[in-house]
Formats: sequence, structure tokens, C-alpha cells
Amino acid sequence: MGVSVRRVALSIAVALCLAALGLVLLLHRGDDDDTYAGYNGTPLRPPKVAADFALTDGSGRAARVLDGTKTLEFLFFGYTHCPDECPLALASLGRAYRSLPPAQRAHLRVVFVTVDPAHDTPAVVQRYVAGFDPHFVGLTGTSATLRRVWAAYGVTIDARTKEIGHGDAIYAIDATQHVILVYPPDAQATSLAADAGKLAG
Repeated sequence: MGVSVRRVALSIAVALCLAALGLVLLLHRGDDDDTYAGYNGTPLRPPKVAADFALTDGSGRAARVLDGTKTLEFLFFGYTHCPDECPLALASLGRAYRSLPPAQRAHLRVVFVTVDPAHDTPAVVQRYVAGFDPHFVGLTGTSATLRRVWAAYGVTIDARTKEIGHGDAIYAIDATQHVILVYPPDAQATSLAADAGKLAG
């Protein structure tokens, strides 16, 4: 009788341990998701829903931050008088874009959103991004709308200084409109192109 009781108690203990282990694995499954582990960008775990807003393109027409017809979008925030990170990031994005075959470029959209609406008019923004590649989309808008866009993507503007401070990450947004990868502004064009080749196919 004593042996049977011990066996039942042991079985219950084992079952409870297995259940606890399963719960721990379930709770941490999102943190251990390695879907994008082989990519050059830093994966967001879990991916963040990408916010969409109506802004204005270089022709003065309404245009959205996100384009549901593309399988990949590279999104970058900056300003046309930026002396370093902005031209560095856009130049890499331009080289990456042009290195892809036409079939993949057709599924990729590169978007630049200004953080300096006082100076970056639609025409100024479009002329600026076209200097890196004519297919790039430059967006601007009212200060009120842009503040909402910046907040949604964690971009901070330092209003206390004359120099505009801004987040310098390049965001990769997939077809489900989630931010899945982020890159520094000095990301290599080859790294961006390699990831784009996998995601924009």
C-alpha cells in the first residue's frame, strides 16, 4: 500500500513539473522566436504593429506611410539638412535597392518621413530623396500629424536645440504591416539587400 501511494505521489509530482515547464515555455515562446535570427537587421520580438498615417508626398498629393501592395518597406525618419546619418542611411538604401533584381524591387518601397516640416516642403523632400534614388518616396505633413507619426515609431525631436534630434533607425516592415527588423543608419547596403532579397521575393 505504501509503495502504491508513493508511486501515485511521484506520478502527480512529475505531471505538475511537466505542466509547469510547459507553461514556462509557452510564456517565453515569443522571446525565443528565431524567425528572423538569420537576418542582418535586429529582430523585434515580438514584431510591432506598424502605424499608418496619411501624409503628403513630393507632388503634394495625399500618401500613406504604409503601402499594402508591397511585401517589404524600409522606413527612415530624417531631415534634408541632416549632415551625417540621413545621407548615410539613404545612400545605403539606394545601393541596396538598385542591387536587387527588378522582380524584387517591385515588391519593395523605401520611405523617408521628415522630422523638419518647417523647412521640408513636399518639393524639397522629393528632390532630396530622388538624389538617392528616384523611386524613393518622401513624405511630409503638418506638425500635428507628424508628431503623431514620430510618437508611434519612437522618434524623439529635441525642441530645445537648433539642431534637430531624431531617431536614426531604419525600420523593415513586412507584408503584414509589422516592424520586424531594425538597422542602424550605417547599415551596409549588402546587409540591407540580403535581407530585402529574402523578404521582398
